[in-house]
Amino acid sequence: MNKSLITLLVLLSLTPFLVQCATQEEVKTLSYQLRAVNKKLEDMQANTVGDMQKKQASSSGQLNEMQQEILALKSELEATAVTNRQLQEKNKGLESSLHEIVNKQSSETDIKITQLNEQLKQQQDSVATLQSARTQEAERKASAAAEAAEAARLKAKTAGAAPGVAHFQADRKKQIKGQAAPAEMKKETSTPPATVHAPPPVTEPVSADEASATPVAPTKQAPKKEQEQPTPAAAAPTDELFNQAQKKYEAGNYQNAYETFESSINKNTNGPNAIQARYMMGECLYQQKEYDQAILQYQKIISSQPKHPKTPAALLKQAMAFEQLSDKDTAKILYQKIITSYGSSPEAQQAKSKLSSL
Repeated sequence: MNKSLITLLVLLSLTPFLVQCATQEEVKTLSYQLRAVNKKLEDMQANTVGDMQKKQASSSGQLNEMQQEILALKSELEATAVTNRQLQEKNKGLESSLHEIVNKQSSETDIKITQLNEQLKQQQDSVATLQSARTQEAERKASAAAEAAEAARLKAKTAGAAPGVAHFQADRKKQIKGQAAPAEMKKETSTPPATVHAPPPVTEPVSADEASATPVAPTKQAPKKEQEQPTPAAAAPTDELFNQAQKKYEAGNYQNAYETFESSINKNTNGPNAIQARYMMGECLYQQKEYDQAILQYQKIISSQPKHPKTPAALLKQAMAFEQLSDKDTAKILYQKIITSYGSSPEAQQAKSKLSSL
């Protein structure tokens, strides 16, 4: 474009010289060419400026659109930031509410367990009172039976002191020994009964065997019986009791298994099988659908041995017992406690599965 203007100016400056030197036709031709060049310059200027204006208009329109889009994005970002702040506030409120609910449920669970422990203690006291009463009654009956037996024995001795019986025993003595003469028999029958048969009730039960048995014989038999009495009542070893209880449990005899496990614990409170026996007592109650009592048995392990390998299993079964009692909130808390406190144990995986199904 600049070159064309320069050319036009050069031609205009040379026009006077060309007019003088050139002919009329040449001047016309030159004028025509100049007009054509001007026309082209005007067309080029009009087209170029129009295109540039159009491009500028299009660019300004796109720029406006981009600015509007940027403004829209800014407004969306601001709205998103406001929403995020609102959600954070809600999350804080929900978290505080959840902590309050968990703490409340934990306290309610502790209260329930405390109440169940009190009920168990009352029941144990009642059972102990009944057992004591039964023991006293059994001792009273045994004492009465012993007194009756002693009275019967004394009565039999007294009956054996009658004169007729004495003659029969003397006659029997003569037959056994083969040494007494008829005169001795008569001598015995002639003696008063009081002098012949008075000693037997004091020294020995049979008066006819004085020559063959000493008065110490009855006293030897009584201590022997007293020594033999504890032998059948002696308790089996603790492991044997535990094994017996385990067999009863496997056979489905849960009540007898419970009693045998309890006996195993009573025989050896700190033995190697004490915690396992306590856990199995809870299992017996759980199998009999006595879930509240089973919870108390499991709680004894959890409270006394929190680091024992059997504690996660006791917690798991305690949670399952609460679930059976339709107390799902407490069950959830216990499942979560297993996952938090015993995450590496197999019971934690079971707790996760149970928790996801609630």
